[in-house]
Amino acid sequence: MDKFKIKVETRKNALSLVAAATILIYVGLIFYRGGLPALPSFIKGFHTGAFIGVEVAVTYFLVRYIKASKNEAELKKQFIEENDERSVTILQNAGTLSVAIILISLGIASMIAGFFNPMIFYTLLTCLLFVLIVFLALWMYYARKI
Repeated sequence: MDKFKIKVETRKNALSLVAAATILIYVGLIFYRGGLPALPSFIKGFHTGAFIGVEVAVTYFLVRYIKASKNEAELKKQFIEENDERSVTILQNAGTLSVAIILISLGIASMIAGFFNPMIFYTLLTCLLFVLIVFLALWMYYARKI
C-alpha cells in the first residue's frame, strides 16, 4: 500500500503542475490575444470550454487523490478500483477496439477529404500517422517490457 500511496502523491503533484500550467498558458494567451490573428467566436468559445473542461477534470481527480491521501480507507478503495482485473480487461479491450476504429476512420476520412480539399487531406493524414506512430511505439514498448 505504501507504493500506491507514493503513486497517489506523484499524481497529485503532476495534476497540480498540469492545472497551474494550463491556467498560465490560457491566461497568457488571453492577455496576448491582441497580437494573435482574429478568431471566430466559435473557436474562442471552444478554447474557453476546453480550458474549463480540463480544469474541472484535473480538479476532480486532484480532490479524489487528496481525499485518498488523507484517508486510509479511501486509499484502499481506490487501490482496489485501479487493480480490479475485470475493469483492467474491459479498459484494454475498449482501448484496442478504439484504436482500430480510429485508424480505419481516419484512413477513410483522409481518402474522402482528398477529393475535396488538400489541406484537410493532409491534416487527417497527419493525424492518422500520429495515431499510428503512437500505437506502434507503445506496442513495441510493451512487447519489450512484458
